[in-house]
Amino acid sequence: MKVLALIPDFLEKPSGGLGEQMKNLIRELDDRIKYYIVGYPEINNYKDYKSALSPIPNFQHVSLTTIFGQSIYFLEALNFKQDFDVIHACDWSTFYAGLLCSWHFKKPLVVTMNLSLEQLNNNNIYYCADPNTVDGIHINNLQIAFEQMGFYYANKIIHVSKYYADLYKQHIDKSTIIHNGIDLKNWKKQNKSPHVIQNNKKKFCYIGRASSMKGIETILNSDIPNNIDFYFVVSDKNAEEPIFTNIKNKCNNKNIFHIQGLYGQDKIDFLYEMDAMVIPSIHEPFGIVALEALASECIVVSTGSGGISEILENTDYFKIENSEDLSKVFNEIKNIPDTEKNKIIQKNIKRVQNFNWELQANKLYEVYNEVKEMPYNPNKVVMN
Repeated sequence: MKVLALIPDFLEKPSGGLGEQMKNLIRELDDRIKYYIVGYPEINNYKDYKSALSPIPNFQHVSLTTIFGQSIYFLEALNFKQDFDVIHACDWSTFYAGLLCSWHFKKPLVVTMNLSLEQLNNNNIYYCADPNTVDGIHINNLQIAFEQMGFYYANKIIHVSKYYADLYKQHIDKSTIIHNGIDLKNWKKQNKSPHVIQNNKKKFCYIGRASSMKGIETILNSDIPNNIDFYFVVSDKNAEEPIFTNIKNKCNNKNIFHIQGLYGQDKIDFLYEMDAMVIPSIHEPFGIVALEALASECIVVSTGSGGISEILENTDYFKIENSEDLSKVFNEIKNIPDTEKNKIIQKNIKRVQNFNWELQANKLYEVYNEVKEMPYNPNKVVMN
């Protein structure tokens, strides 16, 4: 089977859960699916990879780029020449291009809802444009309309959590849940991390994007004691300002540090030297970093918001709601006895075993098999 996949994330060094998910699902399905990937340019190990960020004729107007955002880049897929069976738009930012490809090639469409702009707006988080301007309101509304059109015309909708699926029950008949996973067989420490200062302090970290939905202000506004080390592992890729600058300003090179980004074994080695990971998200579709923390024997400190609650179900974690809670938790974890910490770790590892990539890949393969026999949903919108 051949799939044309529109992936708005890096696969070698993903900036979020979307990239991690597709990287691992593609790996698991390597012997069953031939992927044609339209995505970001990078050092690449994937078959028939195409860059979607090359110049696109007739779409260089600044206002168009502002309105359509990432969507405009993925229109390169319309020039694709190879035959394929299914189109997979892997995020809201590719729904528009995915729809046009479905109508152009007359192929069935699968969409994955990794992140909903509508739900972000409901949480007063505006990802695309400033909602305090007339143009910003229109741009946000247009992007949400693309999101809703993707749901309407898709042959199948994939949600990354039950939390997200429950938000869109009107599409339940064509929805399925494919969680993120983790490869526990290969999630092992190999070396001491060169990024971690070796001392007797307890070590905490935040790993993720510099994004308002991640609730990083909870950490920035907390009192981080001098007798613990805190590491912000935040890439400048897709970073929001002034959040990224505020993170850099918080770091003092004494007990608060910034690391540009960690990937692969480098990230695994780092996490195994952490005592706890802080996940203060306001909105979280799934939260793969929670799986990574639990697998690395870290204690999790989290708001437990959204889909992350599904991972943390039946685990022992420290729940927080604000900076004051986090300031207290620093001291609680610092003083936790080793015997109690080991009990927490063993309980949490059992929970992680329920999430593996092989299981999720088999679910995705079933979706493709089901959809490839379906007719595409033709365009019912009058387009001049």
